[in-house]
Amino acid sequence: MARRNRRRRANERRRQMKTYESEPELGSDDLSELSREDTYPPLDTHIYRSNPLVVEGQVLQLQNMDSQVEIKVEDPISIVNAQHVIVHQRKGKVNTLRLGPFLYRAALRGDWKAAKTALSLDKTIACIQITERGERALHIAAAAKQTAFVINLVEHLNTNDLELEDKHGNTAFCFAAVSGVVEIAKVMYEKNKNLPTIRSSIGQTPLEMAILLGNREMVEYLYPITPLKDLNSEEYMGILVATIHTDMYDIALKILNADTRIVTSPTTNKGSALQVLARKPLSHDHRIRGWIWQRLVSIIATIPYVPYFKRIYSSLQMRRQASQLVKGLWEQILKLPDSEILQLIQETQIFHDAAKIGNIEFLTQLTHSYPDLMWKVDSNGCSIFHVAVINRQEKVFSLIYHIGAVKDLITLYTDNEGNNILHMAGKLAPPSRLNIVSGAALQMQRELLWFKEVKKIVPYSLLEMKNGDHKTPSELFSEKHKELREDGEEWMKETATSCMVVATLIATVAFAAAFTAPGGNNDTGAPIFLKDGWFTVFVISDAGAMFSSTTSIMMFLSILTARYAEDDFLFSLPAKLMVSNLREKYCIAEVEPHEAELTNPAVVATSTAPVAGVDGVEGSQPMSAMSRSCRLSLKAFKAWISSWVSALSLAHDNKGA
Repeated sequence: MARRNRRRRANERRRQMKTYESEPELGSDDLSELSREDTYPPLDTHIYRSNPLVVEGQVLQLQNMDSQVEIKVEDPISIVNAQHVIVHQRKGKVNTLRLGPFLYRAALRGDWKAAKTALSLDKTIACIQITERGERALHIAAAAKQTAFVINLVEHLNTNDLELEDKHGNTAFCFAAVSGVVEIAKVMYEKNKNLPTIRSSIGQTPLEMAILLGNREMVEYLYPITPLKDLNSEEYMGILVATIHTDMYDIALKILNADTRIVTSPTTNKGSALQVLARKPLSHDHRIRGWIWQRLVSIIATIPYVPYFKRIYSSLQMRRQASQLVKGLWEQILKLPDSEILQLIQETQIFHDAAKIGNIEFLTQLTHSYPDLMWKVDSNGCSIFHVAVINRQEKVFSLIYHIGAVKDLITLYTDNEGNNILHMAGKLAPPSRLNIVSGAALQMQRELLWFKEVKKIVPYSLLEMKNGDHKTPSELFSEKHKELREDGEEWMKETATSCMVVATLIATVAFAAAFTAPGGNNDTGAPIFLKDGWFTVFVISDAGAMFSSTTSIMMFLSILTARYAEDDFLFSLPAKLMVSNLREKYCIAEVEPHEAELTNPAVVATSTAPVAGVDGVEGSQPMSAMSRSCRLSLKAFKAWISSWVSALSLAHDNKGA
């Protein structure tokens, strides 16, 4: 008996000890769920911030930094760096906990009640490092966008505590700039006015971080409180380039107007603000021209619930601001000696980069004040017109018609491989420009149009000129476009075959409808509604549908039996395909309404009623059915005419290209 009592008391003591040791402190959950391992890599310290080629890399790194709040639970030991402990007395026993995982989870979830309980025991825990990279609770809460938690935590911190950095040199204010929550940054700045000037490990200010991530609201808040005049040339250029890269042209204009001392100097890696602008087209697709229309759009944009016009107005503003920015930067560059200007153009290739992407407004502004740029060639020996032909930029190429007799001299230029400008038109267009139109046959047509257009300005002596590979422009065109021609032939045959099946079915239905008069025939065999006006419309439309479907079949047959030479893709094959498809649409529009009415049971039932004198109104219901059918046909005919106009407009645009 005594042995059982001793065993029972021992088991109770073990249960109490197990319950006490496993109980989470301060209301937290299982500590194994508290630890998380960060996944974003440290920012590269060997890249230049103002290089346009690496700005996107910086953005990706900052986005990884911003996504740290979604990190995965792994090993509790991996993130606990501090050995800080607290002593908590409970039932006369001492429980020692490592506080890192608990504080991490409280900051991540915004659980200020739990964090406040911990701070009441020891205020210094707010400044301990709780991750391997040295982040503190304020870093974690700012990155997790826990505004209320940050506001309460800042009240318990000293001014200098806000300047504490992680192992990569980032303050909590940097995390706030990356998060994009203005309220968090505002609370920290009111506590410590020096935070906007504290750089990260790679020398980036919080303002530059916010710009690279496109956090416009944060940028608008940080810009007035960041002393730009205290920045060195590299930092200033980095911020200016970042604003241009993220399309914040209004902020870029403010920065440019604030200090223009160093905008003419490219950075160590030859990147410059003008180079970034050259790679960003200033024109947009909405095609709104004239100040009257722009003013009208600006007025409509103020009306609520019209987001489309607001987007257009925003695009117009961006375009205007970008043009002003180009003008301001170029005016500063023109103050340099001619030798330095030419060196800048040659090293950065901004002129040819703009021609490559079709930045016509950028080129116009530069050549208007410095016409000699037209003659400059890149490292391959190509002028901007050669680059425009290679990349199929018709707007840039059209500038050659505005330079007079100079174009005859520029067309004589050859690149390092002996290709003249017609050879370059004979090369296959880049995929980004080739895929502007769909279908291999139409792409081949566009390539032929380009070759023919460039051929018009080339002197006769260069038409048969051979390049370094001993090929004439025509031979080079045939070689480079052989695969595209074969794909176009296959595409045309497949399209014609599919459409011809539909045209055949339509012809069959139209033929049957021609011998099935609505309402039936009288005793003499004549249609009952022969003298009705709508019956005449029905006969004409049905005859037109049958004629059009038959014509479509013949044209599709001619497409299938064509020889598919290069010149056939220029006009013959596309025209046949367009006309055949339009006629087929017309057939469908004409036949479908009549068939719907003729197969309607109500119409069939009422079609015989007038003959028997039902309701004393002879022919009223069939006339109504036929009139509805004809009205539908007229609507379909109107839609067919609209499709014709659209097709002709597209053909005109392709010819102009």
